[in-house]
Amino acid sequence: MKKLLIVGIVVFVVIVALLVSVFAFFAFDLASYGATASETLNPVGTPVGSALVVYSPGLSGSAKQAATIIAGDLQTKGYTVDLAGVRSKTATNSSSYDIIVVGGPMYFGKATSSIEGYLKTLSQQQPAKLGVFVTTGSSQYQESDFLSLQQQVASATNHQATIRMILNGNETQNCADLTATLLQ
Repeated sequence: MKKLLIVGIVVFVVIVALLVSVFAFFAFDLASYGATASETLNPVGTPVGSALVVYSPGLSGSAKQAATIIAGDLQTKGYTVDLAGVRSKTATNSSSYDIIVVGGPMYFGKATSSIEGYLKTLSQQQPAKLGVFVTTGSSQYQESDFLSLQQQVASATNHQATIRMILNGNETQNCADLTATLLQ
């Protein structure tokens, strides 16, 4: 009986530790600390402008995938694109771009703290066009999540932003919609 009690306590402690670890991973946006890479995508022919696409990868990497789709779309439209992790050196200087797109995952109705923090750094600068996206992990659009994101973006930056939610199963179209709106 005593051994069973000890095993039960150990299992309980392990489960609590696991839950605390998962909560900390989300709350402190730990996945963003690995987003230090960047690459430049050059268009075929003469560039029509420059764009910066900044991402926080999240747990699944779907936000990085969406950022890659957006960067590729801008590149095919003639832009020189810097695709950069939110913690990269490239992401720190956003002053020379015509278009800036920032995105990452949405957890519990909010964009990650790294994306919100990055948007706050843009408050001193005037990007020509700003796009913000979140990946949701869902194939369903939630109006409450979109309204929450709008409020979060509005409180983080004083710039007008085109905002999109990238839904599972419709990533390519959602990313193309964001790009098309920014290029209007």
